[in-house]
Amino acid sequence: MSTPLKQIIAGGMAAAGVLAPIAPAEASAAGAPLRLAGTSWFAGGGVPVCGASTATSCAGQRHVGGVSYNWWQCVELPQRFYLKRGWHSGVFSGVGIASQIFTRAAALGMERQANGSIKSIVPGDMIVMNRSGAAGHVVVVERVTVNKDGTRNVVTVGQNSQVVRNPMRWHGGRLDSFWASYSVAGVVHAKKNMGILSTDGGPADYPALVNGGGARPFGAGYLSVTSTGQVFGGLPGAAPTPASTVTGRITDAAVTPSGAGYWLLSSSGQIFPYGDAALPVARPATAQGELVAIDAAPNGYLVTTSTGQVYGPGVWITASPEGYSGQFVDIEVTTGGYWLLTSAGQVHPFGAAKWLGNATTFERAIVAMSGTATGRGYVMVDVAGNVFAFGDAEHLGDLPEGSAEAADIAVTATGYVITTKTGVRHTFGPDAGVTKPGAFNGMF
Repeated sequence: MSTPLKQIIAGGMAAAGVLAPIAPAEASAAGAPLRLAGTSWFAGGGVPVCGASTATSCAGQRHVGGVSYNWWQCVELPQRFYLKRGWHSGVFSGVGIASQIFTRAAALGMERQANGSIKSIVPGDMIVMNRSGAAGHVVVVERVTVNKDGTRNVVTVGQNSQVVRNPMRWHGGRLDSFWASYSVAGVVHAKKNMGILSTDGGPADYPALVNGGGARPFGAGYLSVTSTGQVFGGLPGAAPTPASTVTGRITDAAVTPSGAGYWLLSSSGQIFPYGDAALPVARPATAQGELVAIDAAPNGYLVTTSTGQVYGPGVWITASPEGYSGQFVDIEVTTGGYWLLTSAGQVHPFGAAKWLGNATTFERAIVAMSGTATGRGYVMVDVAGNVFAFGDAEHLGDLPEGSAEAADIAVTATGYVITTKTGVRHTFGPDAGVTKPGAFNGMF
């Protein structure tokens, strides 16, 4: 296995600290670094959100709990916030790590709702997250809004993390985690918190996605493939795969780094190489679910299943991440790592790939993603053709009303292209336009 790919997989197995709480910082005479003013959240009624530090004060406030190597951990924020609001006095007794806030809710005089059975959320509630072998994380609910499809968008504020504000999608009693490999334990409510009640959570489930062949940019070109293995885009190689040799359907394609070849992936795990694409490896016997996506990697390719397992040449199969909702629909390799995407809009980064946010306000299930050339951004598209941009990616437009369902999205040198299930390509950016395919079988 090549060193870069070893680093990718090692990072994937350990999450490489990508979404772990930030490391302690050095104390300064001015106190802990301020990351968000108290007047900037909870309608001006919040408390300062502070960066990791051994300083005992931040923005004029002393810490409430914490540990000496970092007084400003995640649990410290709700303790200080609840003290200000008059909902609880001082530290949470018996709580040494965030996950214990949920398990000890009754002892703290609070109420809890387990994830999957969350019927109500009040701004100011705590959402507790778990991770196997780790302390977990806790955030405070800032506000709850209604999405177009009736689900709820829950905006949270947290301390001791890379990003202060993170949205979560609440649907059918369930909160989708915003952190890779963290699951949501549930919601904890202080009885004295008489805020505006948000109820229901909206529709319960994400519909199962049946994806087609996929699309990939290469240089100035664009490869698109149908579910029966028809290839459009002019790449060299053998003739398109006859449908009779495919078990299941073609679900994705990946272009080699040279642009002189490609792989086609079937839902059953067949991989068909063309041009200078390397020979495939067999699907591992332990792979669970359909094979849904493939992308070129330093020593060949990486493949993911609908349950989030990943494998490739010389790579053992990785376990499914914790805390995901929906099904995995895409894999996107970037420098030193890769992202996995679920139909719930969750992005799971591995290795050096950075988490830049999840989609939470979509109308229908998320179907695909694509990273920018810098590795510091990505876009996603939902089935309805709505695009969500993160990091240095730009939002350049959505599919027009009345378009066929979106099947894939690909970032290009000047913008991005959305391919519909009917093969129509909508280009966004300076070269905006619409391209229709010739005759084809199956779906894209």
